[in-house]
Amino acid sequence: MQRISSLILATAALAVVLSAPVYLSAQEGAAAPATAPATETPAAAPAPAPAASTPAASPSGPRIGEPGDYGFVNPVMLLMAWGLYLCWVYSTTWVSVDSERMKLSQAGWVSANFWPFFLLSWAFIALVPFFLGFFFAVALYVVPLWIYINKRNAMLDPHLRVMTPDHIRFVMSQMSGGKVAAERKEPWDMGPSVELIPKGGSGEQNTANLYNAKKAPDAYVWVKELIAEIHERRASKVLMDYGKDNVQMKYFIDGVWHAGEARDRESSDLMLALMKLISALKPEDRRSRQQGTFGANYGKAKYTCKISSQGVPTGERVLLELSGNDPKLTTLIDLGMREKLLEEVKQAMLEPHGLFIFSARPEGGLSTLYSLGIGSTDRLIRDFAGLEKTTSKEPEILNVNLMTYDPENQAQEQLLPTLLRKQPDVLVFREIDNATTMEVLIDQAAEKNLVFTSTRAKEAVEAILRVMAIGAEPKAFAQAISASLNMRLCRRLCDKCREPFQPTPQMLQKLGIPAGRVDTLYRAGKPNPEDPKSICTKCGGIGYYGRVGIFEFVKVNDAFRKALVSQPRLETLRAAAKQAGNRTMQEEGILLAVSGVTSLEEIGRALKE
Repeated sequence: MQRISSLILATAALAVVLSAPVYLSAQEGAAAPATAPATETPAAAPAPAPAASTPAASPSGPRIGEPGDYGFVNPVMLLMAWGLYLCWVYSTTWVSVDSERMKLSQAGWVSANFWPFFLLSWAFIALVPFFLGFFFAVALYVVPLWIYINKRNAMLDPHLRVMTPDHIRFVMSQMSGGKVAAERKEPWDMGPSVELIPKGGSGEQNTANLYNAKKAPDAYVWVKELIAEIHERRASKVLMDYGKDNVQMKYFIDGVWHAGEARDRESSDLMLALMKLISALKPEDRRSRQQGTFGANYGKAKYTCKISSQGVPTGERVLLELSGNDPKLTTLIDLGMREKLLEEVKQAMLEPHGLFIFSARPEGGLSTLYSLGIGSTDRLIRDFAGLEKTTSKEPEILNVNLMTYDPENQAQEQLLPTLLRKQPDVLVFREIDNATTMEVLIDQAAEKNLVFTSTRAKEAVEAILRVMAIGAEPKAFAQAISASLNMRLCRRLCDKCREPFQPTPQMLQKLGIPAGRVDTLYRAGKPNPEDPKSICTKCGGIGYYGRVGIFEFVKVNDAFRKALVSQPRLETLRAAAKQAGNRTMQEEGILLAVSGVTSLEEIGRALKE
């Protein structure tokens, strides 16, 4: 608002100042005939009268109201002065910001660029003939600015300097829509359009690290190429094993490691040093264990890159993990759950009380399963509340009131009385820390509340045993447990290159599928190694694209509860779950294969893990 006000005032002042010469010029032209001395002419034949349509010319310019008159303001002069003023406002603001960033005297340089022009330029324009005064005003503007630019440019590398021939050429090309990329691309700006963002240090340290990283443009471009390659391959991790002569590369794609082309050791060393630098680590340390992060933006994808390094006898082992570009899932259907199974799960989550357990393998999507599962419940009708650790980095679940606590300074059970006094309908505990909390929650789940929790497990029955092992009395736990949902991730077949085939009767019999029920199954397409054109452009020749969940749902009945008390073993409980009518994970996987979502080979691989 201050700039707008100043601009309005300056415009008004200019209008008044510049109108004075025009107005005085017009008045003098009008008064000249009246004050000129009379001159006698000899008696001669009268001169012919001028034509009525031709006015007498004014010796000092056009009169007010005559053609060529601009009233009290000369628009050309006004636009020139106004343009100079706008340039001065912009450049002075830039000097203020840039001097602070360059650690120069902000007050001194801003004063040098502000006060001389502010105090004297208008006087020059108003009191001196315009074009001469305008020249002095331009000098008041340009000289301090030029001194500052020379000062700051001397502190920087050539590609960071301003108002140089290269910089001016780049700006003009950009304004005219020319070949900007070809006109001005620094060495570190070559390669894919990946933006590297330093993290791990203070603001000044991160800026310095990025500045120093750009001094090694080759390594900078190699890191950009690595990020782009990871993105294009859809990998979430890269393992780099540094050997004596080269670096072995492995890419973690859709939950499976794939070998990549080895890299040379020399360039890989420089690339690793740069990644450590922008992660605020120690590039020279090749033996100690180090962990850090940096950011990388590639198109619409915004990644957080976590780098972990550890010295090994052959050199160094580096794991680079990328997160932040995961597919957006909103329902359990998006995860691959069958609609009929989803109806059963929702029905169990509508129970007034009981203990419901979510589970998955480590790095098997438990966080997503937990969030989407609770998101599928009636959170707008019932009151959901729970406890969450302050150290948790899990996504927030809407309409779930969570109290946070620091596990290092406060025990989970200490907050339970405060939470229960709110009398929620549903209790949400992502983790149950100890037996004391477990006993309280079991009592609540037996008659009063529906309790949601989660654990790491390979199957639904194992998850029940793991939660009970926290410290619950078997009989009370068996009375409280109501259901357990487990998810195992497998890869989806690429719908562009999958290959159909006709299963044999023996295969269908082994799968438990009646003869004639299924005519076609699918398997992953295999490109011809000798024909590069046969490689699928969507999956890159892997045969799979994305992942889908295989779900095992155990709805607990009285027979299962008896087995849980008398014989709490996996084999016994599996049989009890089967007798209760629950499908096994293998049966759910076969249904996915029959529907063409995945292959039998992939189901077998996923279930063996």
